[in-house]
Amino acid sequence: MRILHTADWHLGHRLYNRDRTPEHRAALDWLLQTVDAERIDVVIVAGDVFDVTNPSNQAKELYYDFLARLKHTCCTSAVVVGGNHDSPSLLNAPRGLMRALQLHVVGAADTAAEERVVCINCGEEELVVAAVPYLRERDLRTARFGESPEDRETALRDGIRRHFEDIAAAAVALRSGEQVPIVATGHLFAAGATDDEEKKSYIYQANENNIDAGHFPDCFDYVALGHIHRAQSVGGKDHVRYAGSLVPLTFVEGQAARSVRIVELGRAGAVVRTRKLPLPGSRPLLRLRYELAEVKERLRQAVAERDPNLLTPWAEVRVLTDEPIPNLREKLIDVVRRAQADPGGELAVELIRVSRERLTPRAGDDPRREEQRQLDELDPLDVFTQLCGRNDCSAEAATALRQDFLELRSWVNEAAGG
Repeated sequence: MRILHTADWHLGHRLYNRDRTPEHRAALDWLLQTVDAERIDVVIVAGDVFDVTNPSNQAKELYYDFLARLKHTCCTSAVVVGGNHDSPSLLNAPRGLMRALQLHVVGAADTAAEERVVCINCGEEELVVAAVPYLRERDLRTARFGESPEDRETALRDGIRRHFEDIAAAAVALRSGEQVPIVATGHLFAAGATDDEEKKSYIYQANENNIDAGHFPDCFDYVALGHIHRAQSVGGKDHVRYAGSLVPLTFVEGQAARSVRIVELGRAGAVVRTRKLPLPGSRPLLRLRYELAEVKERLRQAVAERDPNLLTPWAEVRVLTDEPIPNLREKLIDVVRRAQADPGGELAVELIRVSRERLTPRAGDDPRREEQRQLDELDPLDVFTQLCGRNDCSAEAATALRQDFLELRSWVNEAAGG
């Protein structure tokens, strides 16, 4: 049986308020072509289908159009689980209709474990999927008065482990025989995983060690994870993997190719073969951080090498200089225009963000000080951390305030997600 493991689509995402729909549409078209080319039996989407809990109609159309077209491929079934960006109620709304089409959706862990075990028949082959979505705190534990942050994190970790143990037991009980393989899903930060610093993720109160790869029950032949946008195995376990995001969500992510994972399963307990399948990018994301002369040269090169079959490249530019440069954006746009065949036509490279960064530190500057960033480049936690620093909070007070902020943000996100 062949599985396509993908995750973190983030449909509806906007990069510096630019629409990503053409990129997502191209990626989903490629997924459908890959399903047929690779003779995929089951598609697994391990969370974060959408970028926000209340996605646009355009984002929802992309999702439903993909599922409708998937039924016209060789694929027998699909399993979609919710992520921390998804609204469980939105994903679950058409669940009955989806199930009739062999499209199984689990938006939240709000039902008994056995109700989230999916049994799939592909001709003579069988597969059981233990469908675990993003686990909210209310799914795992009841808060106790007076508990410390450390006690709370320990209780959350224990709750995650128990949850996977419970659904593993349900999967074993529901499969038709011991030879039937079991695949689990998850949307969390597993210990040992790494992600780009720019996309720093805090799940369960900033605890980045929710579960170890070795803590997943042995009955799972493959664990399809989402949430981390960098494709990788976890804890040296080749069968516990993140597929990575479908499109790059930042310019940092845009410097590495996106991918999906092809998984080949045999009988339960047999060696699982997997391979990464790079996803062709539809829009180059250029990240230029150089002195002005080098930035200009790189822009000329990008114009000369532009692939007409791809969407217009986007560039994030940081010019390293100690001197102010009047009309910097206009100067760089002029470089692009002069480099392209039709100077009056559409820009061959669109400058999404242009900023300056000091080349040498001033006397008395703290070398650890971060360069100035625009508000839309910051995560809310970044802003809160900077505010704590400016108020000369002690390390102990800053840690406590950070925990309170993360708890409040988690509560707000869960309330919005319904």
